[in-house]
Amino acid sequence: MALTSSLAEDATSQARQPVNAENHAFQQGEFVPDGFFNRVGPLCFTIPPPMFQWTYEMRRRAQSLLPGLYLGPWSCLADRSRLVQEGITLLLAVRDKRLAMASLISGRRAAEALQIEESTVDFADNQDLIAMLPQLINHINTHVASFPATEPSGHARKKVLLFCETGNGPSAVVAIAYLMVMLNISLPQALQYVSSRRFCIDIDESASQLLLSFESILDAKRVVEESRRASEAKYTTLKGASRKRDAAEFDMVEEDGYARGLEAGEAADENRRPLAPFEDRSG
Repeated sequence: MALTSSLAEDATSQARQPVNAENHAFQQGEFVPDGFFNRVGPLCFTIPPPMFQWTYEMRRRAQSLLPGLYLGPWSCLADRSRLVQEGITLLLAVRDKRLAMASLISGRRAAEALQIEESTVDFADNQDLIAMLPQLINHINTHVASFPATEPSGHARKKVLLFCETGNGPSAVVAIAYLMVMLNISLPQALQYVSSRRFCIDIDESASQLLLSFESILDAKRVVEESRRASEAKYTTLKGASRKRDAAEFDMVEEDGYARGLEAGEAADENRRPLAPFEDRSG
């Protein structure tokens, strides 16, 4: 199935600003760890070239959404050589708790074989998953920024593979939520973009409602953060103006005091009686 070359561009039309601390719409520490943007540069969030052709077999492989983020099915972990080739450093499973109880959908064996990290997030229902999204996004970003400080931060050094049983359900929901936060784009844009990279994702009505609720939460958080930054900027401006005013007033007082001191000294000189001439009365 052919995909238009403009699909990814349309989906990310609002994400043309570089991803950095200034353009990140949320308070640091919530979705990204403190100091994240000092270590991870905008190039880690560049959009890969569009995919012009989707074949049925591609559903079994993982696709790159960003330089540091991949989305795929559990079965793609069997292709260990490709995981090495892509430079995957964290296998992050998103699974229903019922699968966890059966010890299914895990990246532990692949991670042990490749000596990379693995993590699993288990959720009971959609309400449980939406509550975990901020923690999940922060977890991804913490890993992406976990390379040694001596290495350059321009390109992705750490790469996360998000997966669930099919790569089309819960893991796709997490990927869409991640893009909404980090690229500061809407739900339709994020959904369209992920669909353009992995055409087989299946976002049902329940998952759509979950993402709509998450979008409303993000909108509210943006308003709060904008207000906080505006208040902080206003305080900084007022504080700077106050310092300048205090310095100017101090200079005026100092100059006025100096002038008054001179006047007082001159007045004292005028009022001081002249000393009588010395008379030698010894004779």
